[in-house]
Amino acid sequence: MPTSVLIVEDEPEFMRRFTNAILSDPALALAGSAGTARAAMAMMEAQPPDVVLLDLGLPDLNGVEVIRHALARQCRCDVLVVTMFDDDQHVLASIEAAPPPATC
Repeated sequence: MPTSVLIVEDEPEFMRRFTNAILSDPALALAGSAGTARAAMAMMEAQPPDVVLLDLGLPDLNGVEVIRHALARQCRCDVLVVTMFDDDQHVLASIEAAPPPATC
C-alpha cells in the first residue's frame, strides 16, 4: 500500500512541484493538498495521512499548529517541514511540537 502524503503549502509553484513529485512515485499516494492550516487540519480529520509535507509559513496559522494537530490525531504520522524560516525559534518550535516516540 502506498504511503499517503498531505501537502500543506501556500505557494502555488511549490505546491505544484511537490504534487508532481508525489504523483510520479508509485510508492506514494497524494492524500490531498491544502494552502492553509485550517484546510489541512480539516483534511486530517477526514482521513489522517501517513506523512505531512508542511510549510511553516501559512497565511492563517503557524505551521507548528498543524504539526500538533497531525500528531494528536495519528502519533505515527511523519511530518516533514519545508520552510524558508532559518531561525532557531521556528526550528525549535517545530521539533518541540512532536512528542517523543515513546509516548505514542
